[in-house]
Amino acid sequence: MSALLLRDGIPWFGRHTGYEQLSHHLAKIHPVTVVAPRPGQWARYLGSASARLRGRMGRGAADLSELEFCLRRRFGRLDASHILYLEHHLGLLKAWPKAPKNLIGTIHLPLSVWTTEQGRLLSRLASALVLYQRDIPFFEKLIGRGRVKFIHHGADTEFFKPAPAQTQAPPRILYSGVYLRNEPMLVRVVKHLTGKMPGLCFDLLVPQHHRKSPALAPLLNHPAVTWHAGLNDEELRALYQRSCVMLLPMNDSGANTAVVEALASGLPIVTTNAGGIGDYGGGTIFQTVAAEDDGAMVGLVEQYLSRPGWRAEISGKCRKFAEEVLAWPLVASKHIQAYRELTT
Repeated sequence: MSALLLRDGIPWFGRHTGYEQLSHHLAKIHPVTVVAPRPGQWARYLGSASARLRGRMGRGAADLSELEFCLRRRFGRLDASHILYLEHHLGLLKAWPKAPKNLIGTIHLPLSVWTTEQGRLLSRLASALVLYQRDIPFFEKLIGRGRVKFIHHGADTEFFKPAPAQTQAPPRILYSGVYLRNEPMLVRVVKHLTGKMPGLCFDLLVPQHHRKSPALAPLLNHPAVTWHAGLNDEELRALYQRSCVMLLPMNDSGANTAVVEALASGLPIVTTNAGGIGDYGGGTIFQTVAAEDDGAMVGLVEQYLSRPGWRAEISGKCRKFAEEVLAWPLVASKHIQAYRELTT
């Protein structure tokens, strides 16, 4: 089975992060052709020009990659075509009342953020992959019964891995990301924890432009908080490895990059029971708390800090789950199986 992939590059992801890593691991076990945005000004100019010819605003090199993907689909002999980040390319579905079965898109975003217009476009798709299970019934109503397959988001378990000797005293607690996070809850929990345990240190991995948002502003000059952004792969891995727990209050979630990398790093996660968290060990491998339950979140962090043996046990379970379920070679093989099931 031959496959064509349309891959995006997420600017803040490194060489070992993100769903786009799938293309590298598929290429090791299966014949694939990968289309991705090309570098340089000419790619941006040509992409924007092709978009304007189709009557819409240009997105530069991303539009050129869409055009190349469509041309390869039309003239190549391909068994499956896979859009890795479907939400970025919903406009491609306007070409069909119902797309052919061998065009597959991966859905990343939870139901709560889909607009009515995006849902109309999604209904033109006939084959989809999702990275969490909760919203499959909704997506099947649009796409078709049995036409939506669940596969875990992968993790680079060879790169992200535990290094217990690097954990530090006083304990460090890691928070990462922006999207769908419950930032007011984070602020409340940090203030509560530092009030009870003044020696705690918090590493917040948040883009610089977002730190002054109304929700996060109370932590901007907090003495227990160290802010991080623009890290390379090794610096990111070091943050996971030296942390005691990851603190991640969420409003909703599909698959979560910070969660899968924390699992691979053997880093226990303190988060809310939201969206796809349960598909990645929430409630089974590690405990979760209810939305807005500050007391339960604070108490769970305190347990990890006061019971090092229990923390080590959960750390081992997190790493084992990543090795047995999330390792990219395993996840890539499941994609090949899904291609066969969806295209026949």
